[in-house]
Amino acid sequence: MKLVFLLFSLSLFGQSTAKIFPVFDQPLAKCISIEQVILHIRTVKAKSASKYGEAVDFYYRKIASTGRKKWIEKLEEFSLDPACPALSRSKINAQIERIRTLQIGEKAPEIHINNFQLSQYIADKPTVLLLFYSPSCFHCTELLVDLIPYSEKSKLPVIAIQIDEEMNPWTFPSHWKMIKADEKVRKEYGVFSTPSLFLIQRKSRQISAIPENLTELKEFEHLF
Repeated sequence: MKLVFLLFSLSLFGQSTAKIFPVFDQPLAKCISIEQVILHIRTVKAKSASKYGEAVDFYYRKIASTGRKKWIEKLEEFSLDPACPALSRSKINAQIERIRTLQIGEKAPEIHINNFQLSQYIADKPTVLLLFYSPSCFHCTELLVDLIPYSEKSKLPVIAIQIDEEMNPWTFPSHWKMIKADEKVRKEYGVFSTPSLFLIQRKSRQISAIPENLTELKEFEHLF
């Protein structure tokens, strides 16, 4: 039963129109989709300036927890609005800026933490997956359930980068490298939510893809 529920959840999450967001200020209402979230914020804006800011902050937290960068960008009409009193405005703008500046084809920023240095990382494959995650992140758990066996089958090297200090309950495959990111690394990669994935060329550190889930990652199997 748990497996069926997990597969059902993953199926819903993969759909852009999935109704997964609670409604701001309406705890008993049915969940709404990302498209309905934007419409709801506009409605709140027309009624109350203070509630407008609260709604943007509320939905930003919810959207950020999904790890869907394209959904974060949908908040730009509010984060760039001078009349928006949301506390998260600058954070949203910073995240969108990073999403748009760290692009496919660019060189991934160096990571040098303790004894680990990305530019010196050695692997048997030409392509490496950078996975930014948090042990308490529900969507990270959803991803890891399938990513771990997939990486073992494909032999894809993975650098698992934990963004916090929480206890990690996961046992990763032996070909994975585990490190913890500092604030500098998180900012340079624009990691405001998890999971965040970057597929890079090991030698050049050129970004080959920025997939949002395992389905998108599989589209680049020819690079492994």
